[in-house]
Amino acid sequence: IVFSFPLVFVGARDGWLDLLKVPSKDRTDSVLTKATLAILTGVTVVATQLKELAFIMSLAGATLGNALIYVYPSLMFRSAVKNMGDKADKGLKREVPFAIFSALLGVVMGA
Repeated sequence: IVFSFPLVFVGARDGWLDLLKVPSKDRTDSVLTKATLAILTGVTVVATQLKELAFIMSLAGATLGNALIYVYPSLMFRSAVKNMGDKADKGLKREVPFAIFSALLGVVMGA
């Protein structure tokens, strides 16, 4: 946990900066430091208020589990068939709606 934290945190910080549409050229050390302090402050405040971590962990596990089993494979299959273009036969193209249905079913069952 100790050694993987910086790797995970840098990805999370960069993700937040991407969501806030901060261009790469504007990501100076000062901006990165301020973003790091803001994220750590927010996480710390939330952590002091949470009493039951098991619920959060089980919710995250169930959500990510459903996404990993139902949603991601369907989206990858759809993308693969789309990228094949005319090389994809009719059977693959007809299977795409069923894959999307499987993804939607996973979302509904996971909710």
